[in-house]
Amino acid sequence: MTGIADLQVGRHPIGVVAERTGLSPDLLRVWERRYRAVEPSRAADGQRLYSDADVERLRLLRLATLAGRGIRQVAQLGTGELTQMVREDEAARQRAVRWEERAMPASVGEDVERALELARAVDASALDSLLRRTAAALGVPVFLDGLVAPMLRRLGEEGEAGRLAVAQEHLATAIIQRVLEGIIHFLVAPHGAPNLLLATLAGDTHKMGTLLAATAAAAEGWRVTYLAPDLPADEIATAAVAARARVVGVSIARLAEREQVLAGLRTLRTGLPASVPLLASGAGAVDLAPELDGQGIHIVANLAELRTALRKGTIWPNDGRR
Repeated sequence: MTGIADLQVGRHPIGVVAERTGLSPDLLRVWERRYRAVEPSRAADGQRLYSDADVERLRLLRLATLAGRGIRQVAQLGTGELTQMVREDEAARQRAVRWEERAMPASVGEDVERALELARAVDASALDSLLRRTAAALGVPVFLDGLVAPMLRRLGEEGEAGRLAVAQEHLATAIIQRVLEGIIHFLVAPHGAPNLLLATLAGDTHKMGTLLAATAAAAEGWRVTYLAPDLPADEIATAAVAARARVVGVSIARLAEREQVLAGLRTLRTGLPASVPLLASGAGAVDLAPELDGQGIHIVANLAELRTALRKGTIWPNDGRR
């Protein structure tokens, strides 16, 4: 049986800790040096050695920061407090999931399958009609979360499995794009509405994530400036300043060139006024979350999180950036 004293014994090198916590070695060193998140012991050769208790604490800190808190805010909390905080965050997420499930009509799943059938049949007119009818019947939030997002995932899965031709996938994607752009055009923002500027960084030609975010924001009453994909970070910053954007967002669908994306995000953050929040969304952004902590870049994991933030006035927690 492992005793309490054993949990405090340093025996894990930094590589093992990085693997178990999902935090990069560089970020572990920053959290240790700047925020004293943990105090590992040292081996005779100077190598850091982390205890089981250190590993658990770092795991909790990562979960707490992924929920939207800055490391400066949580690093001084005791492990018991962190545990309670993470449990409360998880309970809140589960409540939100259950609420979304209750709000989602059962017929939406059937609509996804019907849309895929129409894509296979290359029936552009019927697919366009189905999407527009569903959007009108369900409202934009449920339409995006219940039909469009699952349909895009299925299109990718079916294409990779060889059950959907490239032409069929492109047809469906083009129609989804046309319908979303029509919704944005229809949803005229009220006078004085804040402006959300959205784009993708240089090298990223995937614009669907940005378009989904733009549609969700328009439905929340925001004025949306939707730039073309594949733009240099400094040009996005210049456009944001010119447009007087209240918030700037970038979508990162896939993380092909990690260092290039990180450099682009940091350049964009530097080019924006300190008062303008920068958010990053998409699967690639979630993968980068630990490395972006404390840099004034907020990770939005999904459309529900974006919607919640916009409804609160886009005031994100202080991340400790000076």
